[in-house]
Amino acid sequence: MKRVLLLAALVACSSAKKQPPPAAGPLIEAAHTLAERVCACDTDKQCLHTERDSWDAQKEQLLGNGARLTGDDKTKFDAEISRIHMCGDGGGLTFWDH
Repeated sequence: MKRVLLLAALVACSSAKKQPPPAAGPLIEAAHTLAERVCACDTDKQCLHTERDSWDAQKEQLLGNGARLTGDDKTKFDAEISRIHMCGDGGGLTFWDH
């Protein structure tokens, strides 16, 4: 009986830790908006620094939630993150993931 209760408690605890998947739309939109702003900077270093500061302020939450996306949503999200990096690099300022 004790083993059954212990097993039931373990199952309940493990299922309680699972978070619901994030809403893909707002994450993709946030990444898209940031990518648009970074790309609009072109080679303006001051603009790029401002946008990188914005990226740094939200990257942990954005990337952490984005990593939980799947399928087409994940592909779209990753494409926007790649745009952020490419435009930043193209303008002469690196945008790091970590």
